[in-house]
Amino acid sequence: MKIAIPTMDGHSISAHFGKSKAFLVFETEGGAIKTRELRDNDQHKAQDVGQDGHSQGETHGHEHVHHHDHGGFTRLLNDCQAVIVRGMGAGAVQAMLTAGIRIYLVEETCSPEEAIARFATGKLLAQEGGSCGCHGHQH
Repeated sequence: MKIAIPTMDGHSISAHFGKSKAFLVFETEGGAIKTRELRDNDQHKAQDVGQDGHSQGETHGHEHVHHHDHGGFTRLLNDCQAVIVRGMGAGAVQAMLTAGIRIYLVEETCSPEEAIARFATGKLLAQEGGSCGCHGHQH
């Protein structure tokens, strides 16, 4: 089974799935990690800086807007059966669920390897809705 985890640094779980720089993809068998791969998130690069010099994710007091293609996540993670996240917006949730990728939420801070261990022992529950922990509100 392949499980993806969003990360900013390759060593910790990112607080927001869509804004992560990369995804750690673990291949597991019987709860043990067989392989670990780091995949760049092209959606993150698309958010960096626009022609106006501002971050593509900045709203400058305007309504909350995301500037990424949720389908890009499914193309990048299409060989994964699950993602483990700390926060995820509704658009990304819908894209993952439509692609048949299950979503699991880890609420407390832990390493990606610890999250895999919790998943393997059934301590993480599948999620159906989106929650973006970095903004403090539901999407």
